[in-house]
Amino acid sequence: MENPNHENSTSQAILALSQKLFQERGYNAFSYRDLSREIGIKPASIYYHFPSKSDLAHSLVIGARGKFKLSFSDIDSQTDDYKKKLKLYFKLFIDDFRKTKKICFCSMLAADFTNLPLQVQEEVKRLFADHERWLTKTLEEGAKAKVLSFKGTPEIRAKNIFAAIEGSTVSACISKDDQRITSMAELIESMLL
Repeated sequence: MENPNHENSTSQAILALSQKLFQERGYNAFSYRDLSREIGIKPASIYYHFPSKSDLAHSLVIGARGKFKLSFSDIDSQTDDYKKKLKLYFKLFIDDFRKTKKICFCSMLAADFTNLPLQVQEEVKRLFADHERWLTKTLEEGAKAKVLSFKGTPEIRAKNIFAAIEGSTVSACISKDDQRITSMAELIESMLL
């Protein structure tokens, strides 16, 4: 009988490497053979965990959604200060870039969207909706508390904020300068006061 911890660690290794390759190359530019070579396992082992590349990509996006939902919950439990909530949200992107020096996974998914299988595209839409929903709630509550002020609806501003912070990660990746993200976060914050 296979050790369940080994099985879990293998699937986690596959997911981690897949996300790295996805961020570096895009969905179609790596194969199970690439994964097996870098991890040091047979391609059949990858198929055991993820029967198709679509299943693998779907699992990656579901995992990303779960991580962000935990981050949103963590931010909400840390503070009732809406400005601080937004700062902590932006810090997610800044810290990720400083750690990986890669385009944000969300940005890469968007850039490669038309190459993704339909079920993965649907999950990417849900991922983006998760961000926009959390931002909308934070903006609505911040406006009600008279802490945040902005023109337009919270939904439109949330979409603008998400688009701007994602775009700044692309620019940061090209320039290798995390200041691009930090500056965008500061600009957004100044527009919400």
